[in-house]
Amino acid sequence: MPRLFACLSLFFFLVPVTFVRGPVPPPNDSQYITLKPIALDARDPARTVVGRLEFLAGWKITSDNGEFGGISSMLALPDNRFLMLSDNGTLVGFTLDEDKNQALRPFIAPLPEGPAKPNEYAQLNWDAESFLHDPETGQFWVGYEHQHSVWRYGPTFARKETAHYSKAAQKWPENGGAEAMLRLKDGRFLVFSESAEYSKGGYQALMFDSDAAEPTSKAVVFGYQPPKGYRLTDAVLLDDDSALMLHRRFTPFDGVSAILSIAQLKNFQPGKVATSVSIATLKPPLKVDNMEALAITRDGEATIVWIASDDNFSALQESLFFKFRLLKGKDSPKKSGPERQNEKAEASPGFSTFESD
Repeated sequence: MPRLFACLSLFFFLVPVTFVRGPVPPPNDSQYITLKPIALDARDPARTVVGRLEFLAGWKITSDNGEFGGISSMLALPDNRFLMLSDNGTLVGFTLDEDKNQALRPFIAPLPEGPAKPNEYAQLNWDAESFLHDPETGQFWVGYEHQHSVWRYGPTFARKETAHYSKAAQKWPENGGAEAMLRLKDGRFLVFSESAEYSKGGYQALMFDSDAAEPTSKAVVFGYQPPKGYRLTDAVLLDDDSALMLHRRFTPFDGVSAILSIAQLKNFQPGKVATSVSIATLKPPLKVDNMEALAITRDGEATIVWIASDDNFSALQESLFFKFRLLKGKDSPKKSGPERQNEKAEASPGFSTFESD
């Protein structure tokens, strides 16, 4: 059954389909968001540990709002407030009440402004894939693909402040844009392409000497090599020295899977190819979908990892939202022989990602 589902999903992802259109239904602008609790492993609800992740809670997120879905990045703000960004340029916000499994003070609204709209398929040009926030200034940064650019918005998204269409990024594949973005403590920005191949290996990334949304900022190219067969979907700073990197893969035989890894910031150097060390793999029978959004918070000395999925606005997929605790290396359970073999097999190349090149 999982393979049948995977094949059906692949059909909808990659095969053009002609639909007979009926009357267009009236838009639904509902602001309600529903959270349904889910287990990490429905066959074994007691299972809580995968690699260096300890599962704390999980939800399926739904809304009747027609613009809800496609979650590609997110921010974890104070007081359990979350801000998620869709790849159709829609913001989704709510305060998470974990005890009651409720989304409090929810809202669903479009970004105030985005890349140009040259044709009727304008939403493609608002394909927001990466997201940053400065808690001191209140400013936000959004990385777009299709029209590859980084935009900076003022506090509360009141207005667009500036935007930069880097020349180097314009050479990236149309659907392989700013999939992840990091802001280093020295003010430099790192912007990662999902699928622009780097001549020395892996995929291209840009290191900006200052604010990536400023037209005066200059960028140099380096490479990032994801786990074999995977594509990078998001990244977040773990501390001053390292970053968490989220990756996804889809194949017709294995379905969808995701890998979380840790990269050392010192390895992100111009002209070099950086790698990361995998710490957890999410794959069936675990609950997993197109994992694209990543954020972290702190609970005392513990690091809490939040992961959400992009449903591609497809009825065959789901918007999932997971909460994990990051285990220290010494706390991770030792893997048995079969588990080690499965981990090696997981690193084999896939036939396809969710989007064809």
